[in-house]
Amino acid sequence: MESGAGKHWTEEEVKALLSVWSEKNIRKQLHGTLRNKGIFIYIAKRLQELGVCRDWKQCRAKYKNLKYEYRTVKYAHNSGDVTKTMKFFHDLDAILRYEPVTQLAAEENGRCSATEMQPNTSPTTDSTQGDIPVSLEDDEDVPGDPLLFISHAKPVQLGNKYLCLSPTPHNESNPASAEEASKPAAFIPTVANEGGKHWTVNEVRALIRIWSDKNIQQQLEGTVRNKRIFEEVAARLQKFGIERDWKQCRTKYKNLKHEYKSVKSAQDSGSTSKSMKFFNELDAILGHCTMEASKSDNDESERPPEWTEAKSEKDSVEMPGDTGEEDSVSNMSEDLQVADTKKVSDSDDVTVNTTPENRAALHTTKDTNMTKILEDERDLANSTPASLEATQIKKETIDIDDDSISTTSEDRSCTPVAKQMVGTVSVGDATANTGSLSTKRKTWNDEVSPVPLKKSASENAILHFQKLLTERVHTVTEGKKLLFERLCKQEEMQDLNRKQLYTDPSAIQQVPAPAPAAAMAPAASDLKLGKKVNEGKTKEVYELPDIPGCVLMQSKDQITAGNAARKDRMEGKAAISNTTTSCVFQLLQEAGIKTAFVRKQSDTAFIAAHCEMIPIEWVCRRIATGSFLKRNPGVKEGYKFYPPKIEMFYKDDANNDPQWSEEQIIEAKFCFAGLTIGQTEVDIMSRSTQAIFEILEKAWQPQNCTLVDLKIEFGVNVLTKEIVLADVIDNDSWRLWPAGDRSQQKDKQSYRDLKEVTPEALQMVKRNFEWVSERVELLLKTKSQGRVVVLMGSSSDLSHCEKIKKACATFGIPCELRVTSAHKGPDETLRIKAEYEGDGIPTVFVAVAGRSNGLGPVMSGNTAYPVVNCPPLSADWGTQDVWSSLRLPSGLSCPTTLSPEGAAQFAAQIFGLNNHLVWAKLRSNMLNTWISLKQADKKLRECSL
Repeated sequence: MESGAGKHWTEEEVKALLSVWSEKNIRKQLHGTLRNKGIFIYIAKRLQELGVCRDWKQCRAKYKNLKYEYRTVKYAHNSGDVTKTMKFFHDLDAILRYEPVTQLAAEENGRCSATEMQPNTSPTTDSTQGDIPVSLEDDEDVPGDPLLFISHAKPVQLGNKYLCLSPTPHNESNPASAEEASKPAAFIPTVANEGGKHWTVNEVRALIRIWSDKNIQQQLEGTVRNKRIFEEVAARLQKFGIERDWKQCRTKYKNLKHEYKSVKSAQDSGSTSKSMKFFNELDAILGHCTMEASKSDNDESERPPEWTEAKSEKDSVEMPGDTGEEDSVSNMSEDLQVADTKKVSDSDDVTVNTTPENRAALHTTKDTNMTKILEDERDLANSTPASLEATQIKKETIDIDDDSISTTSEDRSCTPVAKQMVGTVSVGDATANTGSLSTKRKTWNDEVSPVPLKKSASENAILHFQKLLTERVHTVTEGKKLLFERLCKQEEMQDLNRKQLYTDPSAIQQVPAPAPAAAMAPAASDLKLGKKVNEGKTKEVYELPDIPGCVLMQSKDQITAGNAARKDRMEGKAAISNTTTSCVFQLLQEAGIKTAFVRKQSDTAFIAAHCEMIPIEWVCRRIATGSFLKRNPGVKEGYKFYPPKIEMFYKDDANNDPQWSEEQIIEAKFCFAGLTIGQTEVDIMSRSTQAIFEILEKAWQPQNCTLVDLKIEFGVNVLTKEIVLADVIDNDSWRLWPAGDRSQQKDKQSYRDLKEVTPEALQMVKRNFEWVSERVELLLKTKSQGRVVVLMGSSSDLSHCEKIKKACATFGIPCELRVTSAHKGPDETLRIKAEYEGDGIPTVFVAVAGRSNGLGPVMSGNTAYPVVNCPPLSADWGTQDVWSSLRLPSGLSCPTTLSPEGAAQFAAQIFGLNNHLVWAKLRSNMLNTWISLKQADKKLRECSL
């Protein structure tokens, strides 16, 4: 049965995997953990014993695919479809039927809720053979979601070599249980703490325990560049058996701090519904209050034993302050019994003699230094050169080079500021026999000129202090100045946004921002975020207190399919989706479609108007494919709909998003933001869906891509009370076939069609998404050129021509005005005509001539470019003058329109044949005209009723 590690699994290999999977010990461990690399390493090893050569990644991928396929078939069976089946279904059913099924009431638009369905048979009736003892924390309940269980379990013993996941400890009074406990458990490598994204409960508790240290708190409060501090935190976590780097520690620290402030703010405002885990512990740290002694004792008893052991170990050296990420400080270990040599610069080796007396002095003074960091900062800011000169430094030898400062001191009475600026370690304050301690420090500008030692050491030190102090005061002053300018500019931009946000959304994009303000535009992390409005699989929605009526849409690096039955993390997807959505909404908004989009805020987030979402998915199809073929048997894939086919689906995951009719939507009597959804609103959404699809379909044609179908959602703007296009439109929202070829599909269907989700397959899906995000930016541009040239017979017609030019601007078409008379100067008229024909730019001529219109017919008879008449008729002779534009000789063709706006629209229709941006504006104008008539009719009927 020997098998290689190929891509496809043979039937024998799958049977071997199922035999290992069916073991109760393996089932419980897979059921109880999220980060399960160690379990699959063990499974791969077991498979090797059975003659199947597969690595742990292949085992995990096959496990997930089998589970996904089983759930799909099981769901079909529960829905009454018994025709759907799969191989090994009964084997998988025997394994998975006892597992709680968590149904995510979520759709791919990001909404998410969870309901858990318990199995018919309780798993407690099974034996506990092979379980590994685990105790649960007293204050924690076992969660229903199996993916969260591992966060609530902790090992009873220190140094377990295997993952402990059984929720029930063995009963010592039960001989059978004790006998089972005495049996050697299967060895499974411990890799749960390999430094993944998610933090377990025990990891967070360990981080908070370290955070509660007064020295750590003071350092975190007193500095901004804090890499050194979090390196120390990560080192302490390692003593607890937790592998986290300094970046992960800093990120978790920021997230906990932000969440605590949100909950604290809500509670201070009287809201008691908002809460978070570890709130009391964080409140004791961030609220500058201490926990009760009894609470502290309880926490001690709840922590794993290795924490207690780690607590007794003292760190060798505490950081005296954070001076930048490149600083380096010599450290000494407690158990160091001999002289230790450390190299702290490229040129000097310094020997540190660490006697027991020196080590005691070091630990005596380090705590004092930690508590004085902030005071030293304030002393430095308030110090003057005069006060520094008054400082006495006795019997001190200072050697200064470019990067490091080495100090030997017997008695020092200088200020803490002076000591910190020189860069000495404060051991010299407590003992006269400390030895030579060396520290490498950088100044504020990272440049320290060598100080000659011809004068006394005190004079050189004071001069050095004066230089550094002057530089720091200058830095602080400049920083305050820049900060004040930035705040003022941000306030101006916010005021401008508030005024123009809903009166004219397009005006915001057209207002040029000052260059400094644009350079300092706040990122998503700089925005003041309010409470979380909603969170789903692909995004989070936050209120923005500084921008009333707006929310922040934050995307996630996650991709899902089948109502989250398949879910994977795809690095970079948040930025890709945000780019796609921002470009699509910008295209639609510039065309004139009303959307919730305001502006792109960062690589992974955009600002949108706050809307109450209407729970209907509107699907527009040009080509029959996907679920339409299943619901309409007999229709072949590729059947085209003219006009596009509109379908509605009610967002109800429990019933698999059933298809609804217009009558069902009307009878549901939805009401959002005070707007009742009736016949008018349904008609508006239906017409808008078709127009949006056609605009995007036309936009993709220059890229030789076929837009097959599109799914969108609408919401009611809470401020304007009108229906707008909301949510997102990204690569999850459509099917896109390059050259009309389904095999080249670039949308999320390529992820849905995967039989096995492997790293290589996810990379292929990511490349498809990147391909779309790169080309979607081209939708905002066009290679097509065009212009309108208005020829007026006299300057008295200027006001009429200006209206034509203004109307052309609304379509984004350049327009030029010229004065010429075909009667009085035909040669000049033909010369102007030749001038525009010669540069090769497509041109539409508009002839504006009153009385006897000879300009239009003359131009039409001498150019192949289109010519349209737009005579400025007068009330006296208009009925007679118009015939000169209507009655033309044979062989001439120039249509006549009396409206200046009509002439511009005629030109736009010509250019729109090859310019999708112009065509989009024309299509949007048609939609908005239809909507205005529909709304006017509704108001009239309401008044009459």
